[in-house]
Amino acid sequence: MNVLFIHDAFPAQFGRLALELVRRKGWDCRFMVQSLSSCPTPTPEMLRELEIRQVPLAAEHRTSDGIPWPQIHGHFLEHCRTIMEAVRSTSPPLPDLVVAHGGRGAPTLFLREVLDCPIVVYCEYYFATHRRDISYRIDLPPAEPAQFFPRCINAPTLSALVDCDAGYSATAWQRDTFPARFRHKIKVYFDGIDTDLYVSGRSSRRIGDVTIPPGARVVTFASRGLESIRGFDLFMKAAQRIAAARSDVVFAVAGGEEIHYGWDKLHTGAPSFKQWVLGQDSYDLSRFFFLGRILPEQLADVFRMSDLHIYLTAPFVLSWSMLSAMASGCVVLASDVGPVREVIEPGVNGLVEPLFDVDRLVATALRVLDDPAAHAPLAAAARRTVLERYSVETCIPPLGDFLERVAGRGV
Repeated sequence: MNVLFIHDAFPAQFGRLALELVRRKGWDCRFMVQSLSSCPTPTPEMLRELEIRQVPLAAEHRTSDGIPWPQIHGHFLEHCRTIMEAVRSTSPPLPDLVVAHGGRGAPTLFLREVLDCPIVVYCEYYFATHRRDISYRIDLPPAEPAQFFPRCINAPTLSALVDCDAGYSATAWQRDTFPARFRHKIKVYFDGIDTDLYVSGRSSRRIGDVTIPPGARVVTFASRGLESIRGFDLFMKAAQRIAAARSDVVFAVAGGEEIHYGWDKLHTGAPSFKQWVLGQDSYDLSRFFFLGRILPEQLADVFRMSDLHIYLTAPFVLSWSMLSAMASGCVVLASDVGPVREVIEPGVNGLVEPLFDVDRLVATALRVLDDPAAHAPLAAAARRTVLERYSVETCIPPLGDFLERVAGRGV
């Protein structure tokens, strides 16, 4: 079967999926994308086995940080036309199935004009108008665009969902962010964690040029961007108090300084949210290793040295990093929000505390660091959870079968 994947970036959610479909089913998988990503970074095997065509938007239609949100739908329609023209010019064979991100990054709205095949959209998320995602941090000054941004950004998502033959979300919580009248069209299939890469075991105990002493405790934090929606500022407040209580703790922080969601820069005025946070207090930065964006292989090694992984998020799309940490045998302390609760059963395979309660986050973190052996069963159960429910081996076969059914117009 010939499958065309459409996304604004590669590999994103589709690179590993396509590679596994090539390996397991012998499918021919092609991509149309705007750019190659660095989060995650494409593997050499992906670049070798998958046909990737970059189709950037024309200069006058590229989205920038300063775009007025009411104009998003116009940009979406222009991108629809760009994709349609690119597909029209593609050499045979034509796809038997199109799989595309359902947001404004990879629109499919005009493909019916040039293709006669089913279309599946990845329904990643539907933004809320209040008390979720970018509007959840009521402790920070509100940003002016937050009042009308959700309706603007959701319009292209709804257009794709109405037009497609079927959709899927990575988690039940993400599916349930969509309006109830559309949920019947959206199945739940997770993307799959590489449990051969993210596995417990010996680590190098090195971060850059520094070797972590055998007796030191390591607390880890990882996020695509060090921003408010992922609680970076709250992590730093907790970390400072953990450091004061235990002189043997160091902190390894992975993530870039880019702001991907929300308007942190509007209320900080700083070059990045990270820099603003570090300027709010006096931190002993000799205890912190800010790694920036790192390769998956490096992140896996960091997780293997972790005595405690702290994952903080507003109610939003669940990060792969939390599941990767669990697969690596980390004890995970996470914020007590819906997407986390879908995976973590407190006291069984992880720990949760309220996002805004730094006192409880610190107290729970110190209990783990005081007695790692007593909490080791949580780490073992965390890995079992990922192996049984979220691993590539578990997730790819049913997702592949779902795509095959849609291609045969059986859904």
